[in-house]
Amino acid sequence: MTTPSANHAPDDSTPGLAPHAAAVAPMGLSPNSSAYDAQGLPMHSPVPHSAAHATASTPTSTNPSAARSVKRPRPVKSCTECRKRKLKYSAEHDSSALSDASDAEPSDAQRPAKRNCAPVGGQGNNAGSANLGPPFSSARNGDINGASPLQELASRVDRLENHVLIKSPSAAEMPRLPLSPATIRGLTVKQGALQTRFFGQSSVRVLMNLFDEAKEFLANHADSAEFRDLMSALSRLHKLILDSYKESLTPMTVYVESTTPVRGRMQHVLPKREVCDKLLGSYIHTTETIYRIIHMPTFMAQYEMYWDGKLQGDTFLPQLLAICATGSRFEAKSKGLRKSIGTEFDGVHIPTACELVKSWLHSLKGKQLIDFTTLQTEMLLLQAMRMTAARPQVLWTQLGAILRMAMTMGMHRDPSEFEPQIPVFSAEMRRRMWFSILELDLHVSLVCSLPCSIREGDFTCKPPSNLNDKELFPEMVELPPSRPIDNGTDNQIQCYAAMTVGIRLKVVHMLNRIDSIRDYNEVLELGAKLELISEDIGYLFPRNNSLSDSEQSKMWRCRVILDMHIRRPLLALYRPFALGSVDAPAQITRAYLSSSMVILQYLDELDPMLAHYQSVSDMYHLVLKRDMLQASLSLCYYIRAGLQSNAGPYSNLKLAALSPEPFDDARSYRAETPALWSPVRLIKTVDKSMDLLMRNVGGGDVKDIVALSVVLASVQTTAHEQKLHEIRRMLTVVLETCMRATNTNPELVHSPLPHPPPPLSINNSHPYLQAQVPGQQPPHYMLHPNGMAAAPTQDEESMIWDLEGLDPSWDLYWGQIMPLWSS
Repeated sequence: MTTPSANHAPDDSTPGLAPHAAAVAPMGLSPNSSAYDAQGLPMHSPVPHSAAHATASTPTSTNPSAARSVKRPRPVKSCTECRKRKLKYSAEHDSSALSDASDAEPSDAQRPAKRNCAPVGGQGNNAGSANLGPPFSSARNGDINGASPLQELASRVDRLENHVLIKSPSAAEMPRLPLSPATIRGLTVKQGALQTRFFGQSSVRVLMNLFDEAKEFLANHADSAEFRDLMSALSRLHKLILDSYKESLTPMTVYVESTTPVRGRMQHVLPKREVCDKLLGSYIHTTETIYRIIHMPTFMAQYEMYWDGKLQGDTFLPQLLAICATGSRFEAKSKGLRKSIGTEFDGVHIPTACELVKSWLHSLKGKQLIDFTTLQTEMLLLQAMRMTAARPQVLWTQLGAILRMAMTMGMHRDPSEFEPQIPVFSAEMRRRMWFSILELDLHVSLVCSLPCSIREGDFTCKPPSNLNDKELFPEMVELPPSRPIDNGTDNQIQCYAAMTVGIRLKVVHMLNRIDSIRDYNEVLELGAKLELISEDIGYLFPRNNSLSDSEQSKMWRCRVILDMHIRRPLLALYRPFALGSVDAPAQITRAYLSSSMVILQYLDELDPMLAHYQSVSDMYHLVLKRDMLQASLSLCYYIRAGLQSNAGPYSNLKLAALSPEPFDDARSYRAETPALWSPVRLIKTVDKSMDLLMRNVGGGDVKDIVALSVVLASVQTTAHEQKLHEIRRMLTVVLETCMRATNTNPELVHSPLPHPPPPLSINNSHPYLQAQVPGQQPPHYMLHPNGMAAAPTQDEESMIWDLEGLDPSWDLYWGQIMPLWSS
């Protein structure tokens, strides 16, 4: 066989052609080929040391044909990192200068971890896998500075490999992860299956399935002679608070059913300008941070013209009324639920305002329905409805209609696709509106544990720019370059949140197919990304004690708003495995417990002596009440696990030793630490959260608080008698505290008032128990500052908690023992 002469040697400049190309199989067909063999690396590849040594020891042949003979390519025995270093070295120096040390194999600690691939059965699948090329990327093998084409190729190979593995018979035969359906979802069935309601993993009733002893108590012991009077008093208190709340949610008929023009009715409901200024400022600093619906300079110009009587058109007034209704929930003492108007009123009655805005929207026809200002009004109305929403499922359905309305307006496509029909200013406003709708759809879908109305890839609209509102104006012809994400602007929060929408959409999609997950790889990958994003928030909004009180509060608010929007999907992603699987990876359990603690410790970053601390605390409860309940029940799960694992002599000393650091910082735990916090610390955290929940009790909150108190009491001790004693004491505390917070007449609840038994001797040191000894003044944070009932809050379904769907025994309890609590 003749070989090519030197004059016909392949050109070294030809990319992708390796030495001895005629003897090397195409990319992906050789089992010994590497990712680097197909990337056009330098021709002068170093000869392996063993081969060079053998060549040197062999006498040089005088036959020119033998000198040009093609040697059989030998399998590479060194790792990719070593080959990379030698190739780079040979590109600059002669290959003869390589030393023996360059061929040394790396230690096990330096080697990159091998990826475990599921076996592919069948010859056809094997052939298809062979054509995909090497199943690893350069970054996984230490090539940090690899070229972007190589990384792109590796990413494409990974995607192709995943598709092949999913369709392979071996992947289909892999068992699913052991998850209990009772801890993932629930369904209430009534009226012969004519009335059904779905509950997801975030519902309190579903989380209660983790605590069999608490359920058993409510089913079998609540009707005993020891608890009958106490539970009846709680039932009557629940009904009183709920009836009062329902009455406050009823719109004022004098405005809703009037035949006068809706514009005049809205003007009559709107408070005076001084009050509107405060409500508008409250809305801007709370809701308009991440949900960018209005352009502030344009809106403020219209605002001035309205009060001067120079504004033409009727699209502004509904928007202003909806904004004032939302601001009333945060700013007004009445929380937007007092049925009164006049100069002394400090807010807007939210249900009445929502009905008036709905009436205005229903009067629109034709092209008015696809106007951008109409979409703004729809979103502002939905934000106001969230403040007193009876059920998040109602918001979920209405939000789906708004999102589809936006898609019919083409907002899911980037405005650059329709240039020059859409001006620069309008294009940026459309981007802000589109990602506001996506953000709200994500949040409501997580609350309801239902799918999002849109998935990643269904839209091409680009994220909005990180620019101040004053940099945008209708006459602009070119958009300024977006500022770096660490530069504070009016749109910084939404801009950063928009960068993470894709990952969070994947989480919501995964949650709705949670039963089909066969391994933890995808869960861990998405969770790790969310954890990194959450860590970056601390760098965007650092904690700086040198700032003024107002600046620190603003920085805290920005940090909390972003952090909770990232931790909600993270908690939802990890919850089924952290609480429902016994063999969940440590990364999942640690991250879930850590995130739950962070949610409950947001307020700890603020100084309680601040003048506005009380209003910030109420706002924290308003926005995060559902998250507080979920996190508290999750902590109870870990309290029980910690106490059971440390039961025995000197267990208290063991519990104190579980904490990794004296200050128990969630961001400082070490990977080898057996536990993040001691059960004692977890109990104190849940107690503090219960205090805030009871102080702001309203609507149907009593049921959730009763359930949480029973769960917390049942996990603190193992002895049955001590457990019943602790449950009775905590339920009595709940009754007294909720009555005090709502100024409820004790005669309407019970007669006589059941006194709590003294605390158990083992719990005498507990600060929460000491504060509730009969005759002792409760702490200041248990006294409601306004002396009135606070209604259920944003993102909360203020319904009566139907517990009978949990199991048949609860049907008997709630149907016969406590009929007042049935819905």
